[in-house]
Amino acid sequence: MTDIKISALETLRQKHAAIAAWFRRTLAAVLTGALAGCAIATPYKTTDAGAALPKDAPTVVAVTLAVVSDDRAARKVFWENVWRIERALPEQPGLLGYSLRQELLGNKAWTMTAWRSEEDLRRFVASPLHRQAIDATPPALVDARFVRVARTNGQLPLRWDEALEELSKGRQRY
Repeated sequence: MTDIKISALETLRQKHAAIAAWFRRTLAAVLTGALAGCAIATPYKTTDAGAALPKDAPTVVAVTLAVVSDDRAARKVFWENVWRIERALPEQPGLLGYSLRQELLGNKAWTMTAWRSEEDLRRFVASPLHRQAIDATPPALVDARFVRVARTNGQLPLRWDEALEELSKGRQRY
């Protein structure tokens, strides 16, 4: 009689484990599907230069999209460079403000930076800080695009939906 009770209890445990495993897989699939394409962005950070510039002053906004590979080592290098640049951005001459955006469960990342002039943006792109990051990240990039948009300082910051719309119109690739 005891062996029968133990056998029934073991069968019950196995069924429970199978149901729990099925539930976890199903929940993971549902959450992954629900969060696919969802993104999170940092708040737009205005620099002192941006706060001091008159509202009607012309500016240039650079929006970039990076599609990052699935290779873990390459992704690590990519994100280390993104964070290094983010830490240094407030010190860049002519920078008015910036925001970063990333898919929660995907491989897309965006940057939006606003500059006092096209020349300030070009100077940053040509800087050793940016060049080093660009030179280090090709193995991580599946695709990269950018667009530049003219706005007045009073029109900053762009909302992310506006920035993405401008990017979808742009044809420039790195």
